[in-house]
Amino acid sequence: MDWNTAITLISSLGFPIVACCFMAYFVKDLINRQREETKEQNDRHREEMLAFRTAIDNNTEALNRILDKLGGVR
Repeated sequence: MDWNTAITLISSLGFPIVACCFMAYFVKDLINRQREETKEQNDRHREEMLAFRTAIDNNTEALNRILDKLGGVR
């Protein structure tokens, strides 16, 4: 949008209406970007937790093998 279009809108509709429309667009765009970022963060966190769970499972298996070799009680 160029300045002439903006000036025409403001003079025909009034500044408060144009400002509210602009702010509504801004908030909608901001929320959409925030949703995308949150989804990306959730995906990364899910991958990290899966790797963490795999590491814990591997450690549990190693400890069970050690207990078996030592003849310990589980």
